Amino acid sequence: MSQKSLDDDVLSEALDIDAKIQKGIYSNVTVAAREVGLARSTLTHRIGRAREREAAGELRSEPITLPDFPDPDVPTDEIIDHMEARFNKRLAHETAKKWFPIKLPTDDVIGLAVVGDPHLGVNCNFTLLRKHVHIMKTTPGVVAINIGDNADNWGWGRLMALYADDDISRQTERRLGKWLLESGIQWCAWLHGNHEMMHGELPTYLEAINCKKVPMVDWRARMKFVFPSGELKVDAAHDHKGSSLYNPVHGQKRAVLWGQENCDLYVAGHRHSWALSQEELDNGHCVVLGRARGYKWNDPYALRHQYAEQRYGSSLMFVIDIKREGPQKITPFSDLEEGAEYLTWKRSR
Repeated sequence: MSQKSLDDDVLSEALDIDAKIQKGIYSNVTVAAREVGLARSTLTHRIGRAREREAAGELRSEPITLPDFPDPDVPTDEIIDHMEARFNKRLAHETAKKWFPIKLPTDDVIGLAVVGDPHLGVNCNFTLLRKHVHIMKTTPGVVAINIGDNADNWGWGRLMALYADDDISRQTERRLGKWLLESGIQWCAWLHGNHEMMHGELPTYLEAINCKKVPMVDWRARMKFVFPSGELKVDAAHDHKGSSLYNPVHGQKRAVLWGQENCDLYVAGHRHSWALSQEELDNGHCVVLGRARGYKWNDPYALRHQYAEQRYGSSLMFVIDIKREGPQKITPFSDLEEGAEYLTWKRSR
């Protein structure tokens, strides 16, 4: 805006104040000056100058009329109402996921298989995985938790270059993920690990084709298996917080010590190693801690950094007898096939 138009605006404002003085809105120049925050002399000078310019025809006496456009959006209060409703829905959704129930019709012994990171790609041990899938879908009483990282699913940037080495496409990864989801296994929970989050398209696709409504949860699922005569709590995470060179289930033990849920079973994956631990706490409660190895073999990263490639524990089996007390309630197995055989024997008694 030029200095000339700025002067016109100031002088037009002075004329408006003068008009209010003439109409008695302001009793005099002194009062008007005080109301508008100017010195009396300044206001008197501006009114005099404005009258001169107006008499000479150099100052517009009425401002221009600008168009009044309608608001392009709904009222802000309506936006807040909508966002409040969405927040409450999301809060209810997250609340419902904490200790969600898996209801069993009888007190029969069941086998809970915890499927370690599949990493469905060129480094996946498909021979072993297909064997385990067959065991899980054909053994009566087996339900399963997928612990996450179903594909390498390399993300954008530098990691995207790893697809060139893997010789696998996103389309193929989607097909393999669909195969595992629809393999006939009785899934009771399916976790999204860090490799799912590297590129969000894969978990979105799996959730879209999840016609059986298997609970799909980011990273951690806390559930309770509800039998007619009791319940058993399971805390399954892609990984729990905390790690130790000397204790492969350190994160699970940390969850025991710092948690308040009095859980029965804590399981994880993620680190491509396996371990099992069973103990009685000071309060007499017995807990089982586990970590599944997964199915990624010949891992260049592990070989380069000299991590041992373990041969067992790709998936774990926990045989659960809800009618027993103490350590006999959960019997853990690092060998899925042996666990399935023990389950079949227990159910036949």
